[in-house]
Amino acid sequence: ASGAGVVLPTATAGMAITIVNTSANSLLVYPASGASINALATNVGYSQATLSTIQYITLTGTLWYTVGGTYA
Repeated sequence: ASGAGVVLPTATAGMAITIVNTSANSLLVYPASGASINALATNVGYSQATLSTIQYITLTGTLWYTVGGTYA
């Protein structure tokens, strides 16, 4: 549904998570409490586009990066 989201697990260095959004709406992807995604502020959700697959990777325990996005 519009405004729906998911929360990434607590980051561990080297972890990678792939999220596939097959819905007709953007998906809000939130980091675990106290972490961030890309250059967003702490605890702010990343808006993943509809019909996209994005890999989220972390090199630390508090910062996730988006890589390898594909879009239908």
